[in-house]
Amino acid sequence: MAPEGESVPGEIRLQKDMGLREAEFLAALPRVLTGFQWVEVEAGVIRAVQGDRELLLEYGPETVRCIAAVRLPRLPVTLAFRGFADAERDSFLAHFDRRFRRGGG
Repeated sequence: MAPEGESVPGEIRLQKDMGLREAEFLAALPRVLTGFQWVEVEAGVIRAVQGDRELLLEYGPETVRCIAAVRLPRLPVTLAFRGFADAERDSFLAHFDRRFRRGGG
């Protein structure tokens, strides 16, 4: 990824604050990145490629969010899209969010 505060031309970066542990995030990646060739290029950075499209996921460090007596895991994740049309990016984000959605009730 580009250094902090810099971006690559044509790159769209989105940040998510996810309520899960790093191990849970990594365990879900095979389902999230179906159809992509992907590899961890360095600690906390995943590069996924599908044709002319490239997605970089930068995650961590894992922290804890405290709300009163409740302690919840927190994992910041940045997604950097290169070569995605708007509709492709939106479709992938909907898929990404569905894969990390938790049931409840």
